[in-house]
Amino acid sequence: MKNKWHSEFIEITNEVNKEPVPIIADGSIATVHFGDGRNIQVLIIDTTKRPDIVDLVKAQEEQPPGDVKSTWGRLSKSKDLISLILVFERPSQTTVILEFDIVKQGILVESILTAQSLYLQPGRPGDRLKNTVNNSKIIVEIPDIGFRKVWNKLFQTELEAYFRKKGLNRKASREAVKNAISDLRKIVNFRMRN
Repeated sequence: MKNKWHSEFIEITNEVNKEPVPIIADGSIATVHFGDGRNIQVLIIDTTKRPDIVDLVKAQEEQPPGDVKSTWGRLSKSKDLISLILVFERPSQTTVILEFDIVKQGILVESILTAQSLYLQPGRPGDRLKNTVNNSKIIVEIPDIGFRKVWNKLFQTELEAYFRKKGLNRKASREAVKNAISDLRKIVNFRMRN
């Protein structure tokens, strides 16, 4: 796969790895002890069919952090979805594809882009962060690869279309988007202080 936001090809040969891993819950963790107090998104993913991800998380608990490449792209034919592709190379090799609905889960993408990282936590349907906060998870650095500029335009366009479908005229939908994005960025830019 090659897209306009990343210069490298990512070839996914394993059929299991080509399927997006469902996000079953999300939350965030902010602590002064890690990430400079940033609000870091926690994605609990359904690893029922992906024991390799569970193994990866366990391996990283016992070893230094591994190597991972990340890129954003559109893998689905749906214009409503954006994908984050994570290619882990060490301590074990596996690929994790996460799909986000641009309007419904835009806050997750915004949070990941702002913190330039996320926590990935294996789980099962029904898991919620409040009940599994002490479960194993890994932090994944998501460096800026030039996608932020693309995301800003994409998010604004999709939100405007959403508000138009809800009955707002063009001017009102632009104002609603401006306010929604401003409010959302206040939330994702939250930092814990000493």
